[in-house]
Amino acid sequence: MKKLSILFLMAFVSFTGAVSAQEEEETTTTGGVEQFTNKNGFAVLPEAGSFAIGFDALPFLRFAGNMFNANTNNGLSANFANQGGAGVGGTLYGKYFLSETTAIRGRFSINQSTVQDVNRVILDGQAVPQNNIEVEDELVNNNFGLNLGGGMEFRRGKGRLMGVYGGEAMIGLNTSNEKYTYGNAITAGNQTPTTTTNFAAGNSGQVGSRVLSRTFANSFSLSAMGFAGVEYFFAPQISIGAEFTLGLRYTGLNRSEVVREEWEANSNSLINVSDVDANILTNFGVATGVWGGAINLMFHF
Repeated sequence: MKKLSILFLMAFVSFTGAVSAQEEEETTTTGGVEQFTNKNGFAVLPEAGSFAIGFDALPFLRFAGNMFNANTNNGLSANFANQGGAGVGGTLYGKYFLSETTAIRGRFSINQSTVQDVNRVILDGQAVPQNNIEVEDELVNNNFGLNLGGGMEFRRGKGRLMGVYGGEAMIGLNTSNEKYTYGNAITAGNQTPTTTTNFAAGNSGQVGSRVLSRTFANSFSLSAMGFAGVEYFFAPQISIGAEFTLGLRYTGLNRSEVVREEWEANSNSLINVSDVDANILTNFGVATGVWGGAINLMFHF
């Protein structure tokens, strides 16, 4: 699938390059960048004061590749859900051009998901137990990821092919938690109620202690990165590009927490017990070699 996506991209660029080569008029050079118009008089490259918006092109390339290899997971929504790393979805880009050779750039990605899982178990307390009389246990999993970044971009090139490079700073946030509700309550007369023990498998059993909520270790990150890549204008003010990034990252990680409920014999009451991960309070780290890449499609105005 990856090979097909690359071949699709190469074929696309080759085709548009062949067509556009027949449309170009005489060029002028400004600040190391050749500017030219097509035969209809439209400027091909962005100029000072131009804005640009764009997004990840990789999901569309995966979609096209999956169409050729009959992959059942070839929906655009599925491909977008798999982008971004650390649970963050497809990235949106924006630029403002200070000149033909410099631009202020920013990026934004967000991913929020809520997954509900329901399992039915037998109702406790029946005079004559009947398996078809049931109550529901529910698990709700919430995930949230956010990345914001901005920096400066410098450009140089000839014709429709531009080289881009510069630096960016980024901040990131990731949170995740689970919440549980149960159909059979823990009471003085039913201290070990029938409870789901595995939502994925649908298993249940009688338990004396069960999870009410689970908060996973949330993370906060700061990054400083350099980037370099290429951008090709296959039509006036429309480009596709590829970039590689390398830099430093600081990550802070807080404690995780699990809250359980159980019947306490001494007080003869239902209590909640909080279990905080004592091994991790905050994790500080600075990593070199934080690298990545992107294929993006940009529209300029």
